[in-house]
Amino acid sequence: MAFEPSTESADWLTRTGMRVFRALGASATYLPPALINRGVQLALDGLLCLGSIFLAYQLRFDGAVPVPHRRVMWSLMLLLPIVRPLLMLTFGAYDAIWRYFNLRDETVLAMSAAPLSIALLLLRYLVAQKLWGTVVPASVIVTEFGLYLGFASLLRILRRVTYEASRPAGLQACRALLLGTEASLPHALRHISGSSGIEVIGLLAREENLAGMRIGGFLVMEKPEALPRLLVTEAIDLVLIADAGPAWVAEAVATATEFGVEFRLMPSAANVMRGDVRDSAKASPELAFSRSPVEHQALRGTAKPHPTVLENFRDRVVLITGAGGSIGSELARQVSTLPVSALVLLDRDENSIFELSNSLAATSLASLLSPHIVSVVADIRDADHLRIIFEKYRPHIILHAAAYKHVPIMESNACEAVLNNVTGTRLVARAALNFGAERFVMISTDKAVRPSSVMGATKRIAEMLVRHQANSQKQGADSDFTRVACVRFGNVVGSRGSVVPIFLRQIEAGGPVTITDEHMTRYFMTIPEAAQLVLQAASLASNGDIYMLDMGDPVKITNLAKKLIELSGLRPEKDIEIRFVGSRPGEKITEQLWHHDAQVEPTEFPRVFGVKAEAPVERFEEALQALQQAALARNESAVIEQLRGMPIGFTEQRAAAAAVSSQSSFASGLVN
Repeated sequence: MAFEPSTESADWLTRTGMRVFRALGASATYLPPALINRGVQLALDGLLCLGSIFLAYQLRFDGAVPVPHRRVMWSLMLLLPIVRPLLMLTFGAYDAIWRYFNLRDETVLAMSAAPLSIALLLLRYLVAQKLWGTVVPASVIVTEFGLYLGFASLLRILRRVTYEASRPAGLQACRALLLGTEASLPHALRHISGSSGIEVIGLLAREENLAGMRIGGFLVMEKPEALPRLLVTEAIDLVLIADAGPAWVAEAVATATEFGVEFRLMPSAANVMRGDVRDSAKASPELAFSRSPVEHQALRGTAKPHPTVLENFRDRVVLITGAGGSIGSELARQVSTLPVSALVLLDRDENSIFELSNSLAATSLASLLSPHIVSVVADIRDADHLRIIFEKYRPHIILHAAAYKHVPIMESNACEAVLNNVTGTRLVARAALNFGAERFVMISTDKAVRPSSVMGATKRIAEMLVRHQANSQKQGADSDFTRVACVRFGNVVGSRGSVVPIFLRQIEAGGPVTITDEHMTRYFMTIPEAAQLVLQAASLASNGDIYMLDMGDPVKITNLAKKLIELSGLRPEKDIEIRFVGSRPGEKITEQLWHHDAQVEPTEFPRVFGVKAEAPVERFEEALQALQQAALARNESAVIEQLRGMPIGFTEQRAAAAAVSSQSSFASGLVN
């Protein structure tokens, strides 16, 4: 369908008008906030009343107001600008926000402005003729009301239009076509009006009589059958479908997909109420965990660093192993905001390090603190390379986050789990001690307590060897003494392989959400929260101690899945199925944060607890050497036997629910 000249003229007028309104709206942003308040609105309406009564008299008498009427006019010009705004304030006319003025607000405006004009008419016919010789002409009262209503509406509409026109647009707005019917298109346009990133090129409507007409200022170009041609000729980026009911929706979606154009469904309220569609949202994992306002800051990593943390990290070189992982990368982000002199990022995955270093570099441009960031691609199992790295950068603080963490994968890769989690940790800890680092902190897991998996067993052995390395030091002056510690916590929300992102992906795919066991519980903590508490634990004076983070109460996985489904705007077991698939190898029904007979003490940080170190294990070094030899020989069965023979409780796979319950209560008591 060819566009007529009148259509082109209308488009030119629309564009020109929008430029004018945009300029007016931009200028309004420079006004002080004190000038945009209810008092100013009352004053503006008072001025409109003043002008309206004056113009009404001029129109009534053709600009030559007789002297007797002139005196009445001056009296009304003093009275109306005060009385009408006050009456309108009483009737709630100023409760409306002018930026969002609509027809309902217009009705309230008219109804609140009318009583004064009605009172003047009654006064004129019932009282004034008997008491005074000169009365206000009825035409003046009616004209004044019409003028005031028009001026007041225009002022409010102008405020809304300039506000919408002046909102900042994105770097490149999406060129969109909107498909729908005469009933659905106006509602969809009202929704889109709040988005500055969408440029509506035109509308497509099923009704033939709408072609060439305008809805909400936008041209109805053709029927939906013209979509393939318009996608090409108008360079469309996005197709919006304003109704979920009609059968042609599927055809429109197929056409958009064929041309590689994004599409979005915009169901109406009637569609949702009838059950034609059900809206869903992307749930934020953090919302599934209730926290206090103070804890909520830590949840998002927005709380200010503790003064002790600032002092211990000031002017230090910090090395983070496994920096490309979930925990390592968040540690890097938070350390980069501390007054450190340099930050060394070590990982064997070059892609993760590349993305992290770019992210930190971009963040440092907007920050006063910009430590020197070094990216190192290395394997923690390479002792020679570690020696070179430590000799070159001389790190003061080592945060050891590199580890294999996925329980089911490590069950069938026991040798790799030992070489990475045990041997790698041993080499990094030994390098830290040999080069006189101030602090070494290893990230551990609650799965190290009475481990039932290979991953948990290797982390428990790593805890023991870290303590063994710490005890082997010659504890002389503080300058030569490396503070060695382990930090133990549970599941991290949002980390790679964590149950929460898996659930969210399953919900997004329409289900089912799969859970291994109906009674399974886990401790949870967000990544920023965990990283912040790790930095606090790293600031404590320690010698092979294990620190445990306050994880709160254990969360039942079934309840977590239901909450995530509900946060997505869906209904468990109705919109999304929950399916129990059975426990995987190495999994426990419940986790523990410490052994039931362990001594747990508070620290200077309220959410970090100290677990008293156990007595050294006899012949630990010999057992460790045998384990490493079996792993180097790639003998899986021998590795498992060695793990079973070590004093870590690997063969004990009971849940110990009572111990978990007592630990939750004890942790709450320490916090309180």
